[in-house]
Amino acid sequence: MDNLAESPLSRLIYFTAQAMKNFAEKALKPYDLTLEQLLLLKNIALDAGLTQRQLGDQANKTPANLTRILDRLESKSLVARQHNPRDRRASFVSLTRKGKALTEEVTGILESFATNFLRDITPEEQQVIRNAFGKMSRNLLEMHAKLDQQPAPASAGDALTPWPGR
Repeated sequence: MDNLAESPLSRLIYFTAQAMKNFAEKALKPYDLTLEQLLLLKNIALDAGLTQRQLGDQANKTPANLTRILDRLESKSLVARQHNPRDRRASFVSLTRKGKALTEEVTGILESFATNFLRDITPEEQQVIRNAFGKMSRNLLEMHAKLDQQPAPASAGDALTPWPGR
């Protein structure tokens, strides 16, 4: 791998995120979980009694994608869906006892990863990183909104125009 310290920041962020994802997926493999599944389990654990729609909104998942993931988690007896008696179209999602135990165990392992991952980075440096990522996230949301407002390109060549505001 190149010397990432001299790479563009976007490349460094990409490689770091990819390395984190690869590590997490490898750590979760013995538990027959994907990172995407664990993130849903953690969302359910943090906010019991969510409807499937609320969970999808929190996790930024399309209804079809969420249903697919929940079907897999349900087949592993990690989550249960109960129909909402006040709205037949809605279901509540909750962790099973097995799902809660597995989520707690795996979360502990990944918290250890986070501790090691941030080793030698002072709390002050961590706050600078949080602030910078917060700003980048806001910028990306604005860029996304601008793209949503732009008409679709008439030809493939038009798609190569620079980002709005450049």
